[in-house]
Amino acid sequence: MMTSISRGLILAAVLVLGVSIASADDIMGQYAGTFYADSQVQVPASAVVIAEDVDKWRIVIEAVSLDRNRAGANIEVYGTKKGFECTIWSRSGGYDWRGTIRNGHLSLGSAYGQHFELDKVVRKSPKAGLKPPAGAVVLLPFKEGVKPSLGAWTNQNWKALETGVMQVNKGATRTKDRFGDIKHLHLEFKLPLEPLKRGQGRGNSGLFFNDTYEVQILDSFGLSETSGDCGGLYNVKRPDVNASLPPETWQTYDVEFRAPRLNNDGSVKEAARITVFLNGVKIHDNVEIPHGTANKNAKQKTTGPIQLQDHGHPIQFRNIWLVKG
Repeated sequence: MMTSISRGLILAAVLVLGVSIASADDIMGQYAGTFYADSQVQVPASAVVIAEDVDKWRIVIEAVSLDRNRAGANIEVYGTKKGFECTIWSRSGGYDWRGTIRNGHLSLGSAYGQHFELDKVVRKSPKAGLKPPAGAVVLLPFKEGVKPSLGAWTNQNWKALETGVMQVNKGATRTKDRFGDIKHLHLEFKLPLEPLKRGQGRGNSGLFFNDTYEVQILDSFGLSETSGDCGGLYNVKRPDVNASLPPETWQTYDVEFRAPRLNNDGSVKEAARITVFLNGVKIHDNVEIPHGTANKNAKQKTTGPIQLQDHGHPIQFRNIWLVKG
């Protein structure tokens, strides 16, 4: 069975735009290439390189053989900065591995001739910059170089930046209008690079529907995802695949939300349902949300605002709009 990590790595093949080393962190990111198992066998391979400290990286590499009768390889190694490159000196799978990442190329070898040769690839959400259709409710207009209006939102402490984006500041913000069924909500976000932090302390925010149901926003690049990671329906269901991009990259949500149906006494007749695309990849397909996410006992409502959380991280948002259901 394909692991969640391998599915996340294989997404690189879908969203690759080209080879590059021009990023906020020239080492961090995704790589693709070949695993040379020996002089006879070559297997496609992918890697994610995650910043986990100042000038230190965790490197997860997976080679998936297209021939079921031949094994691939799955290793996790660590590297540190030495000059202008990442030097890898680590042990995994019973072998010592030595190699470097330099100028966008990952080269790593071990015993009996086995080695990886991978090049850095740049992924971008195919939904970035998606224009609102006619009749859409524009919640955060985006134009490069123009401060956006925050008029649709309650918390005017959030920052409208010259780059055309809105940045988290001093508490959560909510839309002034309330919504029920939503045919399509589009939202773009950029997470900061915080290599010294872990888990919920790393680029944390959240997208709430009806102030009750959260789709997590978090730096989960390269992780084995949980319901608390990016794209997770908090405390309900993890995403079907880790489609997260590296921090400091614009990412996208495209969501269809069906509000709960209630009986006359306020009890739930039909639970809320949600379909979520993260960076153009479907991670939830018409999933039932049986209760509130952060608070299982929260009163469920047929309408409510869109909420964006503040957890003390300088997360940026842009180009938010929706089409009512």
